[in-house]
Amino acid sequence: QCKSLPKYPFAKPNITSDKSEFAVETTWEYKCLPGYTGKPFLITCLETSKWSDAQQFCKRKSCTNPKDLLHGSVHINTGIKFGSTITFSCNKGYRLIAIPCESPPAIANGDFYSSSRDSFFYGMVVTYHCHVGKNREKLFDLVGEKSIYCTSKDNEVGIWSSPPPQCIGIVKCPVPKIENGDVESGFKHSFFLNDTVMFKCKSGFTMKGSSIVWCQPNSKWSPPLPTCLKGCLPPRNIHHGDYNKKDKEFFSVGQEVSYSCEPGYTLIGTNLVQCTSSGTWSHAAPTCEGASSFCSIQRKRNCFLIPHVQAFSLLS
Repeated sequence: QCKSLPKYPFAKPNITSDKSEFAVETTWEYKCLPGYTGKPFLITCLETSKWSDAQQFCKRKSCTNPKDLLHGSVHINTGIKFGSTITFSCNKGYRLIAIPCESPPAIANGDFYSSSRDSFFYGMVVTYHCHVGKNREKLFDLVGEKSIYCTSKDNEVGIWSSPPPQCIGIVKCPVPKIENGDVESGFKHSFFLNDTVMFKCKSGFTMKGSSIVWCQPNSKWSPPLPTCLKGCLPPRNIHHGDYNKKDKEFFSVGQEVSYSCEPGYTLIGTNLVQCTSSGTWSHAAPTCEGASSFCSIQRKRNCFLIPHVQAFSLLS
């Protein structure tokens, strides 16, 4: 088992979890944090009880070069990547004024908090909230970005970073149930917006689909609820090799898969594996070893490899 999900300064889990342990081969998707660019990536709980390395690191976004400041100067302190800083200064006799934004958009059934209600300048943040009842009871769900900030277009016109959120009627999702499976975490009697549930299959069954779902604004679960079936998920991929039936997403009990290696590589282990009634494969996936690795393996078996020898003819 692996411990809690790793933390990265550049990405966060697509779905949060308060679990402290995860089963081997559990996969989890991460997405880049604001200010970073890159595709979502998966990490996997390995048999070593450690999470695999991030497959693709998110990179800091680049900002445009600041324009020259009339009657002033611009000092680039640490580059123009996300998180870097620049300093503006005015010539003697001039005063620095930030780019203004219009008042934040009003929303139905809600309002915003801000350090000022009259003027809004570059960098200022406003945070929205929904109205509550007389006894502070919840009446609405906030959907969208909770906070937006004043930024600029082409360093000239002040604009808000994103559209405001919405306050909609309380979202409630049906109690999720799957055949031959149970709720592993997140169980309660009522489910509301952004609630998450994690499922696990009963012994002998294998899950097809995502083990984690969350309640959407449309009162439906996303992704669709998984199913627990008698059978196996696709076997493990191997380096420098492959297996047949790659187009299948699920294998029935008794179905077999055969592995093969690329030219120049030798298969170590069993090339044929079978899906068992327990939902696992009959043997561990083999490996494909190159010449140097294969020689080291054979050496352990009291064998050795004769190196290449150049032949010469002696003329009298």
